[in-house]
This record gives sequence, structure tokens and C-alpha cells, in this order.
Amino acid sequence: MHIISQPVQTHRSPMPLILAFGLAFGLCNTAAATHPGMAVAQGMGNTVRANPWDPMTAYAAPAMVWIDGRFEVGGSGQIGSDETSYWQVGAYDAQTTKVGFGVFWARHSQDLKPKNSDLPGWKEVDEEFANQIRSSVVAATIGGGGVHHLFGVALGLRYFYRDTKLGGASDAITLAPSVATIISDELYLSLTAENVIPTGLSEAPLAISTGTRWQPSNRLAIAFDSVTDFSSVEGEVRFSPMVGTELRVIKDIPIRAGWFADGVEKSQWVTGGVGIENDTVGLTYGLQMDFWSKETLTHKHAIMLRVSM
Repeated sequence: MHIISQPVQTHRSPMPLILAFGLAFGLCNTAAATHPGMAVAQGMGNTVRANPWDPMTAYAAPAMVWIDGRFEVGGSGQIGSDETSYWQVGAYDAQTTKVGFGVFWARHSQDLKPKNSDLPGWKEVDEEFANQIRSSVVAATIGGGGVHHLFGVALGLRYFYRDTKLGGASDAITLAPSVATIISDELYLSLTAENVIPTGLSEAPLAISTGTRWQPSNRLAIAFDSVTDFSSVEGEVRFSPMVGTELRVIKDIPIRAGWFADGVEKSQWVTGGVGIENDTVGLTYGLQMDFWSKETLTHKHAIMLRVSM
């Protein structure tokens, strides 16, 4: 089923299931856990975990690689006013064989300038130094399910590598089991256990994530994701909600908007985006802005290229 050509269904709307799913699992994230999407998701409140048209889904919700029986490949880059950058390449294939495969790579770079209270004793108060952080992840997914691609189960294998100027290098391997389904050809759901093998890395917290996407026609989509983080803050559980919508007034030009709250960093973001996309190829721009920052306005800009079959 393609995002442009899918028919409008005449059966009863499953909207009540969306609310039930969100309440059941949403009340059940680190910053890295809440920012896994490419430019499409970045413009749509970071909702990616139930989107079968985003190559990033192979990482964020592994079981989605089997849903709809698609082939997706894409790359995305994001830069921010806070001196961060985020680069991603992902692909998955559920057409060639009887199982679905996905691969993903991402690299996040950030230069942190510590506050005076964080400076070690041998540093002067006004002496400047930075802590460059480079975090990468390589992931592979294998999954399968029903013959009509309506239900999927998968396992994601993730390798994290982190290098900091002050703290040195560290790495870890972990797993992410996942299930997903599509109901009535318009409601996509996913549930993923994030990083079930403890890593000790802030980029790979133990968490439960959910994805919900309601797409009643080829012109409208509404999505809700959540990440419940059990390990980023010792002794606390942090919840991060994400909501987004996509509207196509003109067939091949989606307009996106969204909002998300990072429960770990305690930040809130407004997002927006626009693209030129059809069944085969898409070029997308995504924008994220933090209006609630106590310091300067932070804004991030992303571009994504996608190829689908």
C-alpha cells in the first residue's frame, strides 16, 4: 500500500482504538531516544514509530519493516543553532524474501560547554574549554509475520559507540524486540522494548516506545508516539509524548506540523515541515524550534531524500 495511491476506506473509523492504544501503552525516554526520525518525522513531532514510509522506522520500531511489504531507502541530515548535527542513512526490504531486513546508521555530534559550577578545580572560572561528543549507532533488523503483511514481529540489533574529549571512548551492543500491526488498512500500531540489554550509555536507555498512526485517506495522517524511559534518570521514570499531523491539500506536497516534549531533558519543541513526494521518491524539509528555552531560541533544520518501491 502506497501513501499516495491508497484508497479511502468506507468501514467504521478506528479512531477509538487510537485513544485506547495511547492510554494503554503511553502511560506504560534520554534525549537520544526521543529523536530517532529523519526529516519527515522531525517535521511531524518526531513521530516515526508507526510510519512505514520512513526508512528510519527500521531502527525506531523494527517490526514495522514487515508492515505493508515495502522497500525503503533514504538519508537525512540535521543541523542546529545549538552546535549539534545529526546524520542518518537507513533502508529496509520486505519484498525480496519471506523475511524483512533493515539496516541503519546515525551519527550525532555536539559540543558542550560546561557551566562554571562544572569546571574542575584546576580550571580558572573564565577559562574556556569544550567537551566534544560524537555518538554513533549501527543497527540491523530482521523480522517477519503474516503473509499479507498485516502483522509483524522483529528483533533489532544495535551497536552504540560514543567518543568524548574528556571522557574517552565507550561502546555497547543491545537488542530491541518489537511488534507491529495494521488495522482496517488505516491504523498502524507498534510496540518496542528499547535496549533490553543494559549499556550504561545515555544514548541507549532502557525504555518502552509506542507508535500510532491513523491514516484514513491519502490526504491526512495523525500520529502519536511515546517513549517511557526507565534508566536515564536514576530512580525516576521519564515520559516523552510526541504528536504530529500530515496534510496534503496538493497531492504531492505534504505539509507537516507537530509537537513533542523530551521528558529527560525537560524541553518542549514545535515542529513543521514540507515536502515534494510521490510513491517513488521524496525530498523533505523539517524544522524544530524550542520556544520554551530559558536561554536563546534553539532551532534545527533537516533535509531528507527517500526512494521507495
